[in-house]
This record gives sequence, structure tokens and C-alpha cells, in this order.
Amino acid sequence: MKKAPVATFDTSREGIEARIEEMERKLERMRGLYESFFMGIERSPPEVLRRDINRQILEMQQVTISNSSLRFRYQALTQRWVLLITYWNRTMREIEAGTFSRDLAKAKRHMASKGTSAVTLEEALAMGIPASRAKAFVAHQQATQERRAAAAQLKAGAKGAAPAQDPGSPAQAEGSTRQATTEPPPLPLPGLSEADMQDAYRRYSDAHKQVGTAEPPPSLSKLRQRLAKQLPQILSANNCSRVRLEIAVDDGKVRLRAWPVKDP
Repeated sequence: MKKAPVATFDTSREGIEARIEEMERKLERMRGLYESFFMGIERSPPEVLRRDINRQILEMQQVTISNSSLRFRYQALTQRWVLLITYWNRTMREIEAGTFSRDLAKAKRHMASKGTSAVTLEEALAMGIPASRAKAFVAHQQATQERRAAAAQLKAGAKGAAPAQDPGSPAQAEGSTRQATTEPPPLPLPGLSEADMQDAYRRYSDAHKQVGTAEPPPSLSKLRQRLAKQLPQILSANNCSRVRLEIAVDDGKVRLRAWPVKDP
């Protein structure tokens, strides 16, 4: 018989309340550190603090919170965590790609005042863009300028050179084939919205990264196939119309669990 995981904190009402307050303080501190990093004040994002909070959230998911007020606070905390993680991840991808909106705004003002179409590395640093992301930003600016120049050349060379195509031409037939083979949107899962499915998979993937499992998480399509078989049975057995997905960690393994939601 598998033993339940042992919590590393006091699971009484006072202990759970103290843990939630600690997590709220850490989340607010991490929000400030990320904003400082995006502004160029901090040299690196708060990855250690992020892993610590994520570990505490995963640990709290294994504890039953009987007090309704504390349960509501914890749910609000996890919802805010998911929203902030989504925003931070998107912003980090923009920084790595050189498309961060704050840097772009600075560059547009600089180019408008100088009458230029791109910025150099020295100009990017002078504008206050941190050195850790200035190279990626300048590379993106240069690549954008090169694409525009190439597009302008193709447009100039293609004027008057494109022959008219009849409805049965190979090019139109190829386009019709591509449209016909476009992958249809995924079918809805019973008792679960698409937004909840996408959110659960993001949390599921993040949990795999934080735990550091050797095997990668299953793809979204494979999880859909599993849930498509399991959800009808859960809804029928519990006489309900909705479910919620939770992430749990048992013996170092990340699991996705579906729980029935009783309709009022």
C-alpha cells in the first residue's frame, strides 16, 4: 500500500494559514524582482525563488484544506501564480527573440529622432537596453531590415511578371490541397473547457520541469486521448457535468488528476 506523502510543514489550520501567507509574500517579492529584471535593474530573473514557490504550490496540492476561507485564498493564489507565470514566460520569450515591447518603443523613438531604420549595439546600450538582451534585440532589428529589403526587391521584380492563372492551374490545385489537409480543431472534452485544458497542460509541463523527471511529459494530444476515455466515466459515476484538473506529485512523478465538480 502506497503511503501518503509527508508534508514538510504544519498542516493544522494555523500552519496552512502561515504557509499561504508566506507564499503570498514570496510571490509579491518575485513579481517585483521580475519587473526589475525587465527594466534592466536586475541582471538575471529570480529563478531560485520561482522554483521555491513552485515547490510549495505542488506540496500544497497534496494537502486537504478543510477551511473554506483558506481554500479560497489558496485557489486565488494559484490562479494569480498561473497568470503571472504565463506573463513572465511570454515576456522572456520576447526578450530572447529581441521583440520585447519596451525595447521596441525605445528603439522607435530613437530611430524617429535620428531618421534611421535600425539601431546599432552601441545605440541600444546607450538607450538603456541591458547588455544581456541588447545583442538579441539588435540582431532582430537587423534581420527585420534585411527581410523588408528582400521583400521590396521581390516586389519590384515581380511587377507585371506574374501571369494570370486559370482555376485549374497547378498552383491553385496545390492551394486547394493544403486547405483540404489542414488539421481540424481538437474535439471538446466532456465536462472540461478548452481554456481549462490548456491551463492544466501548462501547469503539468511546468511541474515536469521543476521536478526534473528523466522522461518528457506526454504531448497534449496524448493527454486528450486519455481524458476522452476517462472523463465520461467520471461524469457518469459521480452524476455531474463538470470536472477540474489538478496536478499532483507522487514519489517524484507528476500526475494529472480529474476531479468531479458537483453542480449547485
